[in-house]
Amino acid sequence: MKITHGLLDGQVLQRDRHGFGRARITGQTAATGAVEARIGKRWQPIGRAANGTFHATLTGLKTGGPYRVEFRIGDERLIVRDVFVGDVWILAGQSNMEGVGNLCDAPKPHPLVRCFSMADEWRQAEEPLHYRPEAVDAVHAGPNPPNRQALERGRKALLKGVSPGLAFGLEMRRRTGVPQGLLACAHGGTSMAQWSPALRDKGGESLYGAMYRRYVKLGQPVAGMLWYQGESDANAEAAPKYTERMVALVAAVRRDLGLPQLPWYLVQIGRHASTEDPRWWNHIQEQQRMLPARIRNLAVAPAVDLELDDGIHLSGRAQQILGRRLARLTTRPGIALERIEIVPTPNLPPAQQARSLRLTYRHVTGGLISPGLPTGFVIVSQHGQDTLGLFKTTLHGNQVLLHTGMVLAQLERMSISYGHGRMPCCNITDCAGMGLPVMQAVPVPHDKTRAPDCDHWQTALLRGVKTLAEASWARVSRATTWRTAPPREPFGVLPKPADDKRVGVYVLRTTVTATERLEAMLQLGANAPFKLWCNGRLVLTDPAARVPIDPEKYKIRLPLRRGKNELRLAFTPPSAGRHLGICARIGSARGKRDPRIRL
Repeated sequence: MKITHGLLDGQVLQRDRHGFGRARITGQTAATGAVEARIGKRWQPIGRAANGTFHATLTGLKTGGPYRVEFRIGDERLIVRDVFVGDVWILAGQSNMEGVGNLCDAPKPHPLVRCFSMADEWRQAEEPLHYRPEAVDAVHAGPNPPNRQALERGRKALLKGVSPGLAFGLEMRRRTGVPQGLLACAHGGTSMAQWSPALRDKGGESLYGAMYRRYVKLGQPVAGMLWYQGESDANAEAAPKYTERMVALVAAVRRDLGLPQLPWYLVQIGRHASTEDPRWWNHIQEQQRMLPARIRNLAVAPAVDLELDDGIHLSGRAQQILGRRLARLTTRPGIALERIEIVPTPNLPPAQQARSLRLTYRHVTGGLISPGLPTGFVIVSQHGQDTLGLFKTTLHGNQVLLHTGMVLAQLERMSISYGHGRMPCCNITDCAGMGLPVMQAVPVPHDKTRAPDCDHWQTALLRGVKTLAEASWARVSRATTWRTAPPREPFGVLPKPADDKRVGVYVLRTTVTATERLEAMLQLGANAPFKLWCNGRLVLTDPAARVPIDPEKYKIRLPLRRGKNELRLAFTPPSAGRHLGICARIGSARGKRDPRIRL
């Protein structure tokens, strides 16, 4: 008599909503007739045997354990030891779920926290939960797995291997008081494409197929899925496909496991000590932040504030914090941004008109805190750069106040990031230890009816003209060698590249198209002397313009004819300063967006 499917020594069965576990068991036998089982003294019929196989359903096991279950078919007997009933979880993803934290910082095991190892054996959970060389599936162990002696030598030599899994199981046992089972399925360095559900039928030769095979072998539902992946998709090719691939993966797992409401607890990727372009890294993080809005029953735990044990992998201590965060998600959503408001900057003169940003978060326990000065927020320009415009961050309950000296017209052009770049310093959590999620370039609220920015200019150095007084429409019309005006940080455009040290008289030009004859309003900011012409007519000049730039300093009525209207602006930066430039908005006579005007 041999069980081939449904119950193993040391297994944790998933409890149902009434607190009982059950196992559908298949096996081989030479006997025929009734299959009986007992946990105590009394034998109960649970199935039938015929034609060399038997099928049985074991029910009535209360939450807890360990149980010793005896089976018999006629004279054949079998004992399965150390069966538990509690909650079972799948651990999947790449290296930070597999675990690369220092083993000297691993949490201590507990007899009621169990692991279904990669060798398809139930054991008391102990880091490393994942040990690929012992895996049954070729996708993990490779085509030539080592012998048992080599496996043991390799295991003893390990210095790395802490995942969030054991810490999660320990915290869930503390919270619920019931046994916990962990299915170790993660594999370092893997991408969403490698986890594709389309590879399911490859079985143990694919990541998804291996996970599915092991789920089927256990014959049990699970309480949820823990997923930590995304680093391998932080590139130009894979990042744009990430959200749709996640939507497809979650749907496939729920379908294939027959659990349409299966909860997913996902870790937002953390930090990476690298000089690589951070755009795609941050793009993955932002998509992960937004996944709960796309996928029901999915929550996200941040990791950006946690320490590393190498350039990309969470430390053993950090993995314990992350495990507790994941456990919290099972009963309470992660911290999420609720709204952003523009408010006056406190303790600055009202005449300065400085504005700050107040961020309100929901699902905060006990208020937001930080060890030392709160760090991690930046104000980002239209061009994706840190403006360095944030001079202080303060925490007030479930709110963050970002103090700036910017005026409203400046601030409305900006975005806010928390965890900007690959290796930011972030340290804000709530009183229960849950961190703030990374967010990337979330726009500052603004009046969407306001006139749009006019930022498509061309520029040229005006040859033979040395002063602004010498500049005329005739001369600026003869300018040649035009090129796109480079962006000015944090807004507007420059007459020349920021590292170009030449001074002189520059000409900037742009075209405004009107569907009919009308009067528009031009709002202009400039921090050096200038002259502005529209269709050959001088409409504005200020030979005394200087820093700082005020985006709304100059407001003029601008008559536009039907069709194309040409604006040319002579600009004389007095030095090679990389901040000397202009900004402009053009809209209706009331300063609003006008559909009749195209920039």
